Amino acid sequence: MSKVVVVTDSTAYIPDQITEELDIRVIPLHVVWGDKVYKDNVDLKSDVFYPMLKKAKDLPTTSQPSPKEFMDLYKSILDHGDKIISIHISSGISGTTNSASQAKEMLASQDIEIIDSRSTGMALGFVAVVAARLALKNASLQECKALAKKAVENIDVFFMVNTLEYLHKGGRIGGASALLGSALDLKPILYLKDGKIESYEKVRTKKKAINRIIEISKEKIGTRRPLHIAIIQVEAEEDAAYVKAELEKIYKPEDIEEFMITGLSPVIGTHTGPGVIAISYLAGI
Repeated sequence: MSKVVVVTDSTAYIPDQITEELDIRVIPLHVVWGDKVYKDNVDLKSDVFYPMLKKAKDLPTTSQPSPKEFMDLYKSILDHGDKIISIHISSGISGTTNSASQAKEMLASQDIEIIDSRSTGMALGFVAVVAARLALKNASLQECKALAKKAVENIDVFFMVNTLEYLHKGGRIGGASALLGSALDLKPILYLKDGKIESYEKVRTKKKAINRIIEISKEKIGTRRPLHIAIIQVEAEEDAAYVKAELEKIYKPEDIEEFMITGLSPVIGTHTGPGVIAISYLAGI
């Protein structure tokens, strides 16, 4: 009997235990550093990448998987008689969804559905996770697609970076470019709006920015339950622990389906740099 297989990309940075348990297939993006091309979180892991990034004179660049890479992965799944729902990083900041669409076209398959999450990190990850859980219950491809599309409408991420330098150099700054040249002590709170990185607001200190991210998330979540929450941090473990403790004061254990602290893959870290703290969630599903 055919089943639905969920494909996502390395920028979701879903913990390995979950991808293995739910049989989520992960296609890596690429980090291009000088004359070397690394597969995101495969050839280049975060614990090696961030120390390298801080010392680097020349910053790396990133690129999406090629249509050929998608074709090879899709074919391996289709050849087993299975169907595919492929859920990816926002098309507003990456060409990954475009590569996936080209691969689907070249394979001329009706058994592949492609979803643009309009996000990344665990906001994307949670969409893939709920779709994969439904697939394990023998749901149809269209049922998985409907849930994934609903999930996309109920995810958000609010984050703070130590510096806008990396986003600026990587060309991913979107409407937040207006913040360049702002007073150095201003900490912009960023989010993804219509799939692009924009400034939500700016506050004066890091501590205020972290507290404001907690407040904004609470406001946006409202009464929607259950909650899937990921605190995302890069070299900000103490900040992440503080955010977790604050969120545990706001939400009851029965409100929360899953709660984790996770990181960012090197591809996303190329554009944010170290010192990131974020709240990422899926609410009401």
